[in-house]
Amino acid sequence: MGINMLNKIKSNTYIMQIMTLMSGTLIAQIVMLAFMPILTRLYTPSEFGIYSLFFSIAGIFGMVSSLKYDQAIMLPKTDKDAQALVFLSVLIILGIISLITLGLFLFNDYFIHYFSGLVDVVWLLPVSILLTGLLQIFNAFSSRNQFYKKLATVRVANSLTIVGFQGLSRSLFRIDGLIIGKMFADLVSLFLLLRFHLKNQTLQLRSLSKRRLLANAKRHNHFPKYQSFTVFLNALSQSIPVLLFASLYSAEIAGFYALTVQMLQAPIGLIGGSTREVYYQRASKMFAAGENILGLYVKTTMGLLKIFIIPFVTIAIFGGYLFTFFFGNEWSHSGAMAQILILWFLFLFINPPSVITYSILKLQKVQMILEIVSILLRFFSIFAGFYFFNSYMVSIILFMISSVVVNIFVILFIYLKLKKGVVNAVFR
Repeated sequence: MGINMLNKIKSNTYIMQIMTLMSGTLIAQIVMLAFMPILTRLYTPSEFGIYSLFFSIAGIFGMVSSLKYDQAIMLPKTDKDAQALVFLSVLIILGIISLITLGLFLFNDYFIHYFSGLVDVVWLLPVSILLTGLLQIFNAFSSRNQFYKKLATVRVANSLTIVGFQGLSRSLFRIDGLIIGKMFADLVSLFLLLRFHLKNQTLQLRSLSKRRLLANAKRHNHFPKYQSFTVFLNALSQSIPVLLFASLYSAEIAGFYALTVQMLQAPIGLIGGSTREVYYQRASKMFAAGENILGLYVKTTMGLLKIFIIPFVTIAIFGGYLFTFFFGNEWSHSGAMAQILILWFLFLFINPPSVITYSILKLQKVQMILEIVSILLRFFSIFAGFYFFNSYMVSIILFMISSVVVNIFVILFIYLKLKKGVVNAVFR
């Protein structure tokens, strides 16, 4: 029976493609987690804070640098139109980078002060944003062409290059290689993907024309109109703590927070992502068939809750000790943060079914409003801790409370919507 099941999985192309990508992501995360205790002993919390601040800003703008035309690459029926979207996305990124560079010239003093006088770091921002945007494009184009093995390999190579460069630059040359190491790894990843596409001749300039570019820009203009704003809000919401902790307190506090979040997010990225894929497929199919998905929603959410109970209790009780043991005495503050933030991560872990159901029920407008509310609550909670108590731990507690409240509302809102659907079906 086990052999038959294994053969069925192997014969299912869709499942194998997902497993191929997941294996690359899993190995890449294991590499990063395995080397993190070494890196935390080579670099200070302040250096990690600058690193996190840099890539928070680069990530916010990099995610929307193509105005989300990269997400449209999967949609065209013809490869010519898909290639047109690739080139269109690249052109838009180059335009956005020009504007960002101009902004850095105009507000140069502000950014230099924000990055503690590190002039070189400021001027690396446009380069990092460019790399982030281009990687998004070629990741999407590689998925369209089903280059899943190559994507998985590149992800592993990216992690190995990051930890290798960051570790060797400090241990051998006594220089801060955190930012440069990540950027160099992204450049290597982009080079590997681009070379693979050129080798397989999936990028052709012959069929490219201004008319085709404009036609595809118009056909998929809902991505820059709507999707780009939502993605920007989400990226900003995720990055607000690092931006504010660095601005209101210090780069060191931002570094403590960044390590805490990176460690606590690991199981969410692995299990949450897989759950999202499976739930989305099954719930969408049931909903399209006119079935109510309340039972599946509750079952999936409660199943995730049961999985996270042990990690929750472990971090809540022993978080301070564990972070000190694995990452060094200097990182004890991260352990204290983890003991507080673990409640927020509990709800983050169990909310993928809720987030997906918003899309299934076509409640994207409600979702966007919640994203805006979340950003405002996060901003004011962190600022309140600074303004009234001048305590980053109070800011952490208030931030956790506001985040938990939003997540509870997200989960309960969907539950009540689905329950209402069951009641209406009974009395219909």
